[in-house]
Amino acid sequence: MVVESVVYRKPFDDAKFVVSYCDMSIYSGVQDVMQLLKQSKRPLLVGIWGMTGIGKSTIAKVIYQKIGPFFEKICLLENISEVYKNIKRDGLISLQRRLLAGRTDIFSIESGKDVIKRSFQHKRVLIVLDDVDKLDQLKFLCGSRDWFGAGSKIIITTRDRRLLKDHGVDHIYNVKELNESESLALFNWGRYSLPTSTRKDFGELSKQLVTNSGGLPIALKQLGFFLNGKEALQWKNVLKSLERLSIPAPRLQEALEKSISDLSDEEKRIFLDIACFFVGMNQNDVLQRTQYTTLQISLLEDKSLITIDEDNKLQMHVMLQAMARDIIERESSQKTDQVRGIISLFLSLYIVFVCDFEPTFACCITNVCFSWFQNIYNGNRK
Repeated sequence: MVVESVVYRKPFDDAKFVVSYCDMSIYSGVQDVMQLLKQSKRPLLVGIWGMTGIGKSTIAKVIYQKIGPFFEKICLLENISEVYKNIKRDGLISLQRRLLAGRTDIFSIESGKDVIKRSFQHKRVLIVLDDVDKLDQLKFLCGSRDWFGAGSKIIITTRDRRLLKDHGVDHIYNVKELNESESLALFNWGRYSLPTSTRKDFGELSKQLVTNSGGLPIALKQLGFFLNGKEALQWKNVLKSLERLSIPAPRLQEALEKSISDLSDEEKRIFLDIACFFVGMNQNDVLQRTQYTTLQISLLEDKSLITIDEDNKLQMHVMLQAMARDIIERESSQKTDQVRGIISLFLSLYIVFVCDFEPTFACCITNVCFSWFQNIYNGNRK
């Protein structure tokens, strides 16, 4: 059987990491999704859902590599949300063309739907749609099972469960955090595989860092690389940051913040409030004390930002809590700087015009006052 392969992705030079990562930590996830894919001979749509950095794309790519040879046509579309966002005009048409091996005879999304159906409806195809964040992306790339031949498998990765439900996928697989042994293996792989890492006496610190990372693959990988070659004191400082719910690795903070980039201002405020005040509280109590609605809470749950446990309590991954608190601290600092600027202006004007001092001397007095108050504030925080 001849296999047609279409892969639209960024150059992936971390193949060694994917293989090692699969062997160490996502084997169970791959096996679970593979079992779901075997449950029907008709075209099957399977969603892989979870928070940022949990391993959704990695699971999908490993499955794509493992079962791809058994299909007539295979296609992997990576980073769909990013492609869709960057191509402001005709984003969906561009994605349809990529799905169809770069065909250029598609000039509208409706005609693209027809071409996809004609191209695939009599073939057994494997398609991976990675990082979907809009329902339209599903409607115009895999709008109906009738578009695909018997035995076709469509795998969709997303942070938003609502998209999968609205599109009517057959199964939704919720990716779980790694356990302690899997986490430790992934953390150590990223660190010890690099030539600059020669120390082997950081076992206890590694375990503590892994515990405070909550089994999140992206956190383990980023922290492993961030700490590679660092001294024990720096490891301990990173651990202290994690223990007080602060993220010490800027790239990790940046990656996690993307998970709330599509929230409205109101939704973002609710997320930040929950992270700081309501984790572990019963959902009904939170709704009574605030003006939040059940719909708003459900939206955050569908977007993998919070969970609701069996006792109806709001929970949040420790890395998302840390990310949220860092955002609040940053925003508070910016507001403090703005207030300081206003107060400084009025204080300087008062010293110049009321106390009759020179402007330069007034600025000096103002700075001394603020430094004094800042030292008192920092001392109280400690």
